[in-house]
Amino acid sequence: MLVQLPGYAGEPVSAKEYLALRKSMMTMLPMQELKANPASYIGKVFELRGQLMGHCGNTVILSNAEGESYTLTADSPPSQIGAQLACLVKIGDKSTCSLSDLQLVASAFLIDVQRAEPKPKPATSPASTKPEPQNASENKTTTQINSTELVRIYTNAVKRFNSKLSSEQADTIARSILGFSSHYKVDPRLVCAVILAESNFRVNATSRAGAQGLGQLMPSTAAGLGVNNAYDPVQNIYGSVRYVRSMLDRTSGNKHFNELTGNDLALALAAYNAGPGAVKKHGGIPPYKETRNYVQRVTSIYKQLCGVK
Repeated sequence: MLVQLPGYAGEPVSAKEYLALRKSMMTMLPMQELKANPASYIGKVFELRGQLMGHCGNTVILSNAEGESYTLTADSPPSQIGAQLACLVKIGDKSTCSLSDLQLVASAFLIDVQRAEPKPKPATSPASTKPEPQNASENKTTTQINSTELVRIYTNAVKRFNSKLSSEQADTIARSILGFSSHYKVDPRLVCAVILAESNFRVNATSRAGAQGLGQLMPSTAAGLGVNNAYDPVQNIYGSVRYVRSMLDRTSGNKHFNELTGNDLALALAAYNAGPGAVKKHGGIPPYKETRNYVQRVTSIYKQLCGVK
């Protein structure tokens, strides 16, 4: 049983403390097994290593060396954006089909952990080390290529959408879209379509009505989502994806994304643009020219990104 430890899941602890916690808590399982059967390991703790890409409220996004992004929750998230961290992560109750509910238990600076870790003893003979099975090696390589390739594809797409973004900005935006979309179970291509229609991927975009940032969040909406700086791309994407998910749940009755109909999607987009109250009042897409054009534009972009004519 995992004991809640006050004082952890905040700023990085020392390598010594981290290694002691890891020894007492961590489940030694391959990442592939955790991904394949997350429901079997709810409540267990494993290790994630990677770069802290950003945070919003109590949610942080961590990107590992393979290009995979994970969202973690913590009562007091670490604040060292860009730092390479080793993290002890607990699998939450909602991780039934994927590692979508992850809770940060403790973290430490990766370089300190690597220096403090015991060095592996050299093998005494060739027979003492077993070669990795060929299929396992191939699968690991394929997974790494696929994850890295996905980040590269989205980063390049973001750069095409807005060539004024730096490579670092495009990478952060791409990883945030992929990470938060995975967490909230929304197609990242839909998120890209919404951002394209809202701001054309202009980080500092502001509408005449006062909507802000990539997903054009109104200040009141942003505050309700826990976003305190809507011009921060990580926070804005977090809020935008979460709001898209909320509108989808309202209009579809909490359907899984793969179960949504075209009408469900259209109503959710109308609610994102005009507000859920307007959709409820009119019993469907409100008769506003702006909203109807918005739904049509986002749907058209989404189909293009999905390769649907």
